[in-house]
Amino acid sequence: MVVADLKLGSVILPRSESPRAISRLTEFEWFHKIDTENDLVTPEIDDLLLEAQKTYQSIDDVVKGLGVPPTVGILEILFKGTMIKKKDYEIGEIEDLVEDLKKKTPSVIDEPAKLLEEQADTKRGIEEYRSLKETLEIAKKLNIDLSGFGLMKYFYTNLFVIDSGDYEEISRALEGITFYKYDLESKDKAAVLVICGIDDSEKALKVLRGFNANPFSIPDGMSQIPSEAYATAEAKLKELTAKQAQIAKQLAKITKNIRRDILVLHEEALVAKDVLETLRKPGGTKHFALIQGFIPSKMEEKFKNITSQWTSVTEEITDPKHQEQVPTLFDNKKFVRTFEVITESQGIPRKGEADPTPMIALMWPIFYGLMFADTGHGLLLMGMGLLFKFKGQGNLSRWGMLIAISGAASAIAGVGAGEAFGYHIYYFEPFKGLLAEGGPLYPVSFIVGILSVAELSFEQVINILKVSLFIGIIHLVWAMILRIRRLAREGHKIVMYLEAIPNITLYGGIVVIMMCAIGSQYDVMNMYSKVHTEAVPWVTIFLGDWAQVWIVTRIAVVIVIASMAMMMVGGIMHAKKHPEDGGSAANVVMEVFLGKTVESLAHTISYARLGIMLLVHAALLLTVNNAFNSLGGSESFGAWAMIIGGNLGIMMIEGLIVYIQSLRLHLYEYFTKWYDGGAQPFRQVRPELIYNQFIWKRK
Repeated sequence: MVVADLKLGSVILPRSESPRAISRLTEFEWFHKIDTENDLVTPEIDDLLLEAQKTYQSIDDVVKGLGVPPTVGILEILFKGTMIKKKDYEIGEIEDLVEDLKKKTPSVIDEPAKLLEEQADTKRGIEEYRSLKETLEIAKKLNIDLSGFGLMKYFYTNLFVIDSGDYEEISRALEGITFYKYDLESKDKAAVLVICGIDDSEKALKVLRGFNANPFSIPDGMSQIPSEAYATAEAKLKELTAKQAQIAKQLAKITKNIRRDILVLHEEALVAKDVLETLRKPGGTKHFALIQGFIPSKMEEKFKNITSQWTSVTEEITDPKHQEQVPTLFDNKKFVRTFEVITESQGIPRKGEADPTPMIALMWPIFYGLMFADTGHGLLLMGMGLLFKFKGQGNLSRWGMLIAISGAASAIAGVGAGEAFGYHIYYFEPFKGLLAEGGPLYPVSFIVGILSVAELSFEQVINILKVSLFIGIIHLVWAMILRIRRLAREGHKIVMYLEAIPNITLYGGIVVIMMCAIGSQYDVMNMYSKVHTEAVPWVTIFLGDWAQVWIVTRIAVVIVIASMAMMMVGGIMHAKKHPEDGGSAANVVMEVFLGKTVESLAHTISYARLGIMLLVHAALLLTVNNAFNSLGGSESFGAWAMIIGGNLGIMMIEGLIVYIQSLRLHLYEYFTKWYDGGAQPFRQVRPELIYNQFIWKRK
């Protein structure tokens, strides 16, 4: 179990001193606040929270407006090597942080905020003038002054733009009203000038609005002659477009200059806002506050020291209500911690459930290394991962370490396969001398090519598949053992003895029969005969020379039959005890006889992909290298383009495929056997810092 043991930490203090307690808990960091239903308001906290929210919102608006990414992206790291280092920030109390942010934020965001506002106004102006231009473009032939149009004392006069196809129908509807038609630039549109008495104005408007035609108007401040207004709109649109381009250049320059400063400010404001929001409603009474949360047991002394100025208590979690709220905090070693991202993708382990991360840390490098076994590609992949590790932030840094470990595993496995960029390691001069007889690495030279794929012979393929299946068997058996352990802890004794344990013996028996089939040269029908005295792959190595095919086959068949019988009995007992599940004796027999046996075969064969991906990798590199030679080798530019492009393509495509296959073997073959997950993760009171390094000082 590598999940941290937690305790309940409580701080009792005057409510007015809550902001100071928040500062100390933020410094402590490893505090998972327990939410309370208390509606009591702490004015000191609410005032600070309001200021923090306003400051954060103003910074966030500028960050989003400038399009500043929250972290440095992969491509920027690869091609520009960009890295934003953490800034040391001295902090004493949360009030000081909020006040400091309030003071220094304007110097960073005022100029870009003003430009962003100007940019938004310019954009609105462009949209308005573009719309006006499009409207005037239809009527720009009209040399009529529209300033006097509209409702007058005795007459109504106005201009309408209509669809040409509606003119005949409109003219009939306007019978008795004086109107004139004008042809426009667009043949699809026409202008209708209506002149009538006040009494007929409502009729004219009703008719024309029925055809989606509204009075044509030009905004105040512009010439009311359409042709002149069009020219003005066109000139204004050109002016605003140039201004927009100029503002965009200014913003790009400012973004480059203030990127680090604004991200540092943004993170500081986010910390202040989130911490205050998390702790804004402590429990307790009107005058005294009670702040409760979960802390790691190993940090109990630090928690007491940091909250010693108030009444501070730590205790075991015995309250049933609190026990239901207990989160999960990983407590893995540094190397294993890298693989927590894989566990988190399946869900956080529940209370009492084993953490699968150590198993992943062991098997992931084996899976990835075997499928992508090439020393050259592995070292390049490791280098890229280390680049992400040391220059990336947050999750990218963690994934970078995972990539680096995967690359290192591939490089080591490449030594076992004897491959570097698809060539044998002896092909490269430095290694040839080091590994030759008399060289410094000669004593370990037998490791090079121990699992060779140089010739892709039938014997090599079989050996690779044997290794793949053996690794898969270990992985599956481990998962089954963890299921037995889980059932024992939960008290499901009948299921454990009559289903889980027989399932593992059934699986072992079927696997041994498979090995016997290989040992008998696939003489499946007669492998129980005494004539088959061959050794059983893997089995004979562990049990000794007596474990020959014929005797091991007979023992394995007995184990398989006994295991199936026990599972059938257990399944029938379960069906009688739980009729609501809808199972029957016949269903149980068929499920065990067909389902469990086929499942055992299918899950084991699934691990053959380890060897198959290695063979595919070797075949692709062999094709690229042969193409390199056929194009003229090192003297041909085209050959160099082929080998460099081919290797990069194989690394990118197959590296991703191998990652997916490694993930699949864990998520679908390993986790499904025993793991549920879904627990609540431990939530630190302070978010993870990417751009700041808080240095706490006491007053």
